[in-house]
Amino acid sequence: MYKNTDVEIVKVYKSHKKIKVIIASHKKYKMPKDSMYFPLHVGAEGKTGPDGKPLDLGYTKDNTGDNISEKNPYYCELTGLYWAWKNLDADYIGLAHYRRHFAKKTKSKNVFDHVAGSEEIKPVFEKCRVIVPKKRHYYIE
Repeated sequence: MYKNTDVEIVKVYKSHKKIKVIIASHKKYKMPKDSMYFPLHVGAEGKTGPDGKPLDLGYTKDNTGDNISEKNPYYCELTGLYWAWKNLDADYIGLAHYRRHFAKKTKSKNVFDHVAGSEEIKPVFEKCRVIVPKKRHYYIE
């Protein structure tokens, strides 16, 4: 079973399919280089830069194609997931936050050196169909 501190596998399914993990972002950030990851500017509708022009982070925007970008204040990253469902050609669609990625088992001082890519993730889907976060306990004081 594939397992790390952030995810665990929950369902068995054998398949080699096209995987896209959208990285929901509202600001410019370093992104993984693997083509499995797809940076997406979420909540792009109506956002402008200091010059008053539409904000351009250099990523695909969730206000293109079939979208619900204008509902981002109510649905957050789910506007990106909706966009991916309607506009990407993929068998598996994942969602990651711009600072949270799947990790390899190896560790490094540079967090981007141990971001798992498609070569590490594809074997997981030979055994599993769904990857979900491990249960975490949050305490609010």
